[in-house]
Amino acid sequence: MSYDRSDQALAYTVPFQLTKKIHRSVPDALQPETKEAQAAAQGKIVVITGGGTGIGAASAKVWVRAGAAGVVIAGRRQEKLDETVCELEKLKKTDTIIFGVSTDVKLEASVDNLFKQVNKRFNRPADVVFANAGVVTDPKPLTEETVERWWNVYEINVLGAHNTVRSWINSQPDPSKPVGTIINVNTGLAGFIAPGMSAYSTSKLAAHRYMEYVAAEFPSLRTFTLLPGIVATDMATEATDFAPYAKDEGEQTGALGLYLASSRGDWLNGSLTSVNWDLEEMEAHKDKIADGMLKIKWVPVLPCSGGEGI
Repeated sequence: MSYDRSDQALAYTVPFQLTKKIHRSVPDALQPETKEAQAAAQGKIVVITGGGTGIGAASAKVWVRAGAAGVVIAGRRQEKLDETVCELEKLKKTDTIIFGVSTDVKLEASVDNLFKQVNKRFNRPADVVFANAGVVTDPKPLTEETVERWWNVYEINVLGAHNTVRSWINSQPDPSKPVGTIINVNTGLAGFIAPGMSAYSTSKLAAHRYMEYVAAEFPSLRTFTLLPGIVATDMATEATDFAPYAKDEGEQTGALGLYLASSRGDWLNGSLTSVNWDLEEMEAHKDKIADGMLKIKWVPVLPCSGGEGI
């Protein structure tokens, strides 16, 4: 869809926009009812952390609609998980197995239990994992935030992602050669200086770089960092001032995940992508993307980042 880029609702979208075309809803080609999406979901078990609410719950709905073999949502609040599981059950058109596992991603044992429950129920590991659990605090200068609250953001956004990746890999028959798709749900604020958001911004940047390490150390995996746009979740509208800009759909993340979890997304493996970007435009630049165009460049002028110094 075409948007007027001067529209103030796009103020935090345009600065992170790769393609001319902007998507703020699920494109027709990525709808879960399409033949391609259903083929991508067929037989797959997906685990979504932070799956009881917000983007995680919306993504789970997409995978249920597409007919995944199993959809497992994880979160700290069992009552929220139970509510979402009931909603998901109403959507399913196949024999998709759906359940929730109370999980605190900050705790290694808790995340280990999540993947043990998956293996126990399905007799095999998950095929796709969304490392989606995240937290943000009210914008404050870093000296005015308590150290405990500031560091808690890192514990959830970075340690939580690490626990998720590590436990999933270790749940596989051969952890030295794991298989499947891991998607870290990130944010454009990882690459943007927003005073008052130091914990959130830098923790998400760390998670982005972490995923590049996962790709480098486990080339048998399919790894992606995904920007979900700005969705009207509690986290986006209550803890920040982003309500006027929250025009994207949570379902976009799940729908793009279906694409990435299939062979259609092979050309994006190891890279950053966004629900707002147009895949058709991006495909015209496959070679540049494969060459690292969408990976982090540390000080770009330095030779280690592809530069030639001064």
